[in-house]
Amino acid sequence: MDVILQALLIFSLRVVGISIHTLGVILTVQGRRLPAILAGSFNSLLYVLAVGQVVANMGNVWNIAGYVVGFGVGTWVGMILESRIALGFAEVWIISIEQGEAVAEALRQAGFGVTQMYGQGRENLVGILEAIVPRKSVPTVI
Repeated sequence: MDVILQALLIFSLRVVGISIHTLGVILTVQGRRLPAILAGSFNSLLYVLAVGQVVANMGNVWNIAGYVVGFGVGTWVGMILESRIALGFAEVWIISIEQGEAVAEALRQAGFGVTQMYGQGRENLVGILEAIVPRKSVPTVI
């Protein structure tokens, strides 16, 4: 196999593997067992294939570079994928001097659950709203 093509193969294996690993860690933390197990297993397969190519020809600096750079790029791609997929939930707090009631009602009309509380601000009472929403919905809530 051509030296550069082999390095690109190793790079690609690491990018995909590390991206999947990043998502797998998030799935593990969220307790999603089966998807986390599948992600970990597939990542391990890609890891073995990439390391096998590097170890088979340790004198090829391009293979080593492909592995190292692929790891870094894979981490970056995994982070981008996770932010786009937006797994999990987010807690959104809204504090309003005058519009707490109206904002809470608008959120409820949009299908979000809201807990209303009241607190003392520096000068006035304030409305404090808390909503636990899917991370994908945070821009809508804001």
